[in-house]
Amino acid sequence: MLKKSVFAKATVFAVLIALVVASFPTSSVMAKKGKEGLESKWSQLVDNYTRQSSHHNSMHKWVDRWQTAQRKDSFSDRDSVQKHLTICNSAILAAGNIVFKHAGFDAKGKVIDRGAAIKSIKDLSYYLRQHAGSLKNLDAYVNS
Repeated sequence: MLKKSVFAKATVFAVLIALVVASFPTSSVMAKKGKEGLESKWSQLVDNYTRQSSHHNSMHKWVDRWQTAQRKDSFSDRDSVQKHLTICNSAILAAGNIVFKHAGFDAKGKVIDRGAAIKSIKDLSYYLRQHAGSLKNLDAYVNS
């Protein structure tokens, strides 16, 4: 059984906290504050994306270590881990694409098209929550 280092535990904790913050609903912010609320929420989500994407590679290392430590007859667990890893990869890529295109926002994060900005926020929030959920599922397998 592999022992987790303090750094690994702290990293997992930081990722989970960032994911929880990213999952807060966005519609109330958009309805109440107009452009400033949209810009604030976009900034928060981009920061969450940056944190999640920086921790994304370390998650691959955890999975690699876990797979190395597992017995060869645990194929169902390996399949489940691979499924969650695939979801995690696709979610972070989709989120990165939204951040890169920043539809509805200019390069500095200012609203230029309210409708597109709302869609970008909703989509980015969705993919960050999806990434968070798959990380949580992976953590359950890898660190159990």
